[in-house]
Amino acid sequence: MSLYDDDDNSGFVGKRRKTWREIDAHRNRSHHTSRQETKESSKIARSPSYEKYKKAADAIFSQGELPQALAEQWDAQGTRKAFRENIKKLMQPKDRASWIKGVLQFVEQYDALPDDIYFLDSLLDHPKESIVSKALCHLEHWLETGKAFPKCPPSLEQRLKSIELGSLDEQLQAQAKRLREKLRP
Repeated sequence: MSLYDDDDNSGFVGKRRKTWREIDAHRNRSHHTSRQETKESSKIARSPSYEKYKKAADAIFSQGELPQALAEQWDAQGTRKAFRENIKKLMQPKDRASWIKGVLQFVEQYDALPDDIYFLDSLLDHPKESIVSKALCHLEHWLETGKAFPKCPPSLEQRLKSIELGSLDEQLQAQAKRLREKLRP
């Protein structure tokens, strides 16, 4: 097959055939639309209402905060916000004694622990074995459900090892050992 149509073998060359490269280059081009931004879309992207919308969406996905209108519908009592504020306070303790008391109050006040690997890691350092057990159970449940597990802090494996070697409770030791083996790559 040649580049040129030569139907009657007369040597007269008519219309040139396109190469596959040329055909592929023209496939995704539309004569009706342009790939460049139109003036309307760029005008919308610069509008104040669009900027406000983008900030609200970023706040939901990055900081976990809901816009005021959604917060009134989904979290009218403000429990979600209070829950997050309490976690932030516990992650920045003044001293160890206040942290221990704060964790005890937090566990009494809320039944569920958050899916925050750093917070759960810090709970493994608590002197009460009941709180350590809750944190271990939550971490195991998190792994078993198949939820996305973030990159672990380096201290997590060391804390699990110290529980495994230093705890007086055999169940806690076994639980820490299982969890440590599951977290190994």
